[in-house]
Amino acid sequence: MNTIMQLKKICNHPYIFQHIEESFSEHLGFPNGVISGLELYRASGKFELLDRILPKLLATNHRVLLFCQMTTLMTIMEDYFSYRNFQYLRLDGKLSPLPRLTEHTRMMD
Repeated sequence: MNTIMQLKKICNHPYIFQHIEESFSEHLGFPNGVISGLELYRASGKFELLDRILPKLLATNHRVLLFCQMTTLMTIMEDYFSYRNFQYLRLDGKLSPLPRLTEHTRMMD
């Protein structure tokens, strides 16, 4: 894979690389190689900033749209949202157009 793409991935979140997550989970004592909770967002500066900003926006009833180019990053974001008990909707290419439109409409209401 090209080097620039690898750098983009590591800048978004180091756990996009499974071997890094497995290594850290072993070091931190997490079972089955999966990191969750506080350590999930503390590993990424972008996620730490997101963790500071989102509660403030949600407290003032703002809606937030986050765009990702990588579905692996979306999966990590889902884990983070679940940890923080944030309501979210994931729309990606796996959802066919009609259900995607239905979900989008539901989220906008």
